[in-house]
Amino acid sequence: MSLIFSRIKSSPAEALLILTSLVTLVYSLNFMFAASCYVTGGADGCFTILSNNTTSADAAWGQGAPEFAFNGLLMFGVLMSTLLILNEGAKGKWTVMLPVLVGFIVGSLVLWTMWEDNGSSEAPKFITPVITLVYGAAYYFLMSEDEVNDGMDEFKLGIGVKDPLAIAGLGFVILTGLFYVVRQILNPETVIEAVNAGALADGLGAPSKVTVGFSGALLLTYVLWAVILLIKGAKGMWPVAHPPLFAFLAVTIANYFAFVFGPVRAFTESNQMDAMAGPMTMLVFLFVYFRLRNEGIEDGMTMGGEEMSANAFDMMFTVTTIAICAVFFAVNMLG
Repeated sequence: MSLIFSRIKSSPAEALLILTSLVTLVYSLNFMFAASCYVTGGADGCFTILSNNTTSADAAWGQGAPEFAFNGLLMFGVLMSTLLILNEGAKGKWTVMLPVLVGFIVGSLVLWTMWEDNGSSEAPKFITPVITLVYGAAYYFLMSEDEVNDGMDEFKLGIGVKDPLAIAGLGFVILTGLFYVVRQILNPETVIEAVNAGALADGLGAPSKVTVGFSGALLLTYVLWAVILLIKGAKGMWPVAHPPLFAFLAVTIANYFAFVFGPVRAFTESNQMDAMAGPMTMLVFLFVYFRLRNEGIEDGMTMGGEEMSANAFDMMFTVTTIAICAVFFAVNMLG
């Protein structure tokens, strides 16, 4: 019997997914809108939901706010994927959940292998493995009556997408994503070295290896979503496509407001390429999404269990864009 979300049949799974949603909501909002205050420990009374509990005497103080903000934006996509499952049901959603689980597992490994004793709060080091176990347990409970693994036995290697332009677009997204995943997890020093550090009081110090590595772990989920879409084909794959669409929409909007309101670091050529990667990914993936409408990517698309048309999704995407812009505008205007 469901607790709140009627589309989920397993109560334990529903409770665990709700817990996952709450944790990712708190961290995503905190990093998206209060990263500078997070890395400075809420100095001078600036607002932060969570703090890394540093002081100006700690090595972590003021380090890596832009990177934490990016991690929050990627967590936003994971949050959207979990809310989608709660609202629309879990049948066949292994395509959504397994990439998230892999990202959580790699993120936990990154935190424990790259962690530096620099005065920062160790809460993420313990919370991430716990949420990984919670999410994995939810997946387990969804296997029976919720049929989360429906269609997995039909999954075969190959290219399921037919449209050549969509294939090229997905190839670009996957290769770009893999470049950043490998670079950030295996060689985070190259990312750190490319940073022109700014004022620590603004959170513009260079990020730590663990912050960079965790970005790679989160990005891995998005790469796997794109790979599954490419291999499995477009038909009915809207649950896989929607979370990254909304995540990179938020990345693009966040970039704009960061450049307008600042402060920002002095960019190197590498930083410019990195800053362009998010909006370019959104542009390419949105193009792919529209190309794949002819291949049935929106077949079976629902909202709260009710059939949803393409026009209704377009309206929702537009309204979400306005809402995200409004929140960023309000937060920046309020300082």
